[in-house]
Amino acid sequence: MRRVSDDFGKGLSVSPEAALEFEIQGERLLTRVNELMSAREDISELVGMNPLYIMYDNNSNHLRFISNVLRLNDYDLLARTLPWVYKTYTSRNFSEDFFPEVLKTWMEAIREHLTSESSEQIIKVYEAMLSSHDLSVKSSEDALIGMNVDERWKVIEQKVVLALLKGSYRELQEIAIDTIKDARSLSDFYLKVVQPAMYEIGSLWQTGEISVAEEHLATSLMNRLMASTYSMIDTVLAHPRRKAIVICSQNEYHELGARILADLLELNGWNVSYLGANTPVSEVLNHLKKNTPFLLAVSVTMSFNLVHTKKLIQSVRFDSDLKGMKIMVGGLVINESEDLWKILGADGTASSAVEAVEMAKCWWEERE
Repeated sequence: MRRVSDDFGKGLSVSPEAALEFEIQGERLLTRVNELMSAREDISELVGMNPLYIMYDNNSNHLRFISNVLRLNDYDLLARTLPWVYKTYTSRNFSEDFFPEVLKTWMEAIREHLTSESSEQIIKVYEAMLSSHDLSVKSSEDALIGMNVDERWKVIEQKVVLALLKGSYRELQEIAIDTIKDARSLSDFYLKVVQPAMYEIGSLWQTGEISVAEEHLATSLMNRLMASTYSMIDTVLAHPRRKAIVICSQNEYHELGARILADLLELNGWNVSYLGANTPVSEVLNHLKKNTPFLLAVSVTMSFNLVHTKKLIQSVRFDSDLKGMKIMVGGLVINESEDLWKILGADGTASSAVEAVEMAKCWWEERE
């Protein structure tokens, strides 16, 4: 994903106390920003005649995202996300002028509700975003998220995309039955067809070419397809102690990558518990203590869920009953950064499910 600029965020730093105050006062800040923005005479033009709830959703996501940036002190994350935000909302006819105006409104709310010490630090972050507006606009031109498709699989991938857009589960089933013959072809189908197809669906949503409902339908169809295709393959007998738990971070609903990893681990002889989307930290910890797996794999797609992921990893590290457990993180937001997995406290990351399976295998073989 393209950055705003190579030097964006240099010199920025916010204390843990200021980041915590921003988080605590978050709902008051959000309410004030929504009040000020919705009262503007030019608000309809700024939001491109969209209903105001879309702006409210954007502001809510902004609050959660910036809270994560401040808590992690990760301004590279901010630099990589801004172009994506600009692209997503301008594709829905939001004016480019919306962004500097809403940033200035956040600055006003921060000055009103935060202490001067915290306000001074956080305002510098907003000033950096504001001064980079023109660069964000330019960078947004290349901010589409996508995957390169293997030429040998491109025809099948396009058939899958068309079937998803038509909402035809029957066509998806026919494609899968014709393609999947064994565990190897299932892995190829997941990684070379399913993943790029869903990235393409996401890009179509990002550019406003399909609706949220259509994107959700495509996701639902793909989940059904994966459940049915996996049952077509005979699984390998799992080693009783080779246990893995695969989850999506708390508040994370993008579960495709986690589901693919869970299936591929099981096909490679792992005893897998897949807990799915939006797994609360407390519930994960209880499950870990009951099952004591060798591996915990956490998937996180959205940047505003990173703090939840870090909290989970810290909780595992501080629990003596879970000592020695290997923790792997992955997902879109992780893959876009070289060091984010280290900031979160994980043992490693993988850019693909195949790489993750290989890393898990190496860890297992290296155990004492």
